[in-house]
Amino acid sequence: MEQDHEVSYQFHLALMLTQMVNFVINSLGGGCPLNVWSGVLLAVIVTLTIFVLDAMLKPEDTEEVQHNH
Repeated sequence: MEQDHEVSYQFHLALMLTQMVNFVINSLGGGCPLNVWSGVLLAVIVTLTIFVLDAMLKPEDTEEVQHNH
């Protein structure tokens, strides 16, 4: 259940940040009509990239117990 909240939090954060970046880049480009869906697509891509990198970089669980003396 905690995983679901983490996914929701990460997606909302990515959505908010990409919409802000989308707005700033659009404003710098001359102020054309804002395309909200490009920000949503970017947020989905960022969220999926985070999950893939997390899965790839997460250390594998081992049965060995490390003793630090």
